Amino acid sequence: MSIKLIASDLDGTIVDKDYNVCEENFKAIKEIRDRNIYFAISTAKSYAVTKSFCKQFNASYGIFRKWDTDN
Repeated sequence: MSIKLIASDLDGTIVDKDYNVCEENFKAIKEIRDRNIYFAISTAKSYAVTKSFCKQFNASYGIFRKWDTDN
């Protein structure tokens, strides 16, 4: 069985507390994409907050928090 998709959290996994991304993470995600494996971002943040990361990582999919206008 081959890997079809890899999903990753953002905070403390791909990005640090200051929202910086180390070059190794970019390289790892590029390798994932080069192997034709889908890459997904999974986070409790909304898409509006994380859309720049989705673009940076060329994420195939995203799992985000539903925007709640009551907060």
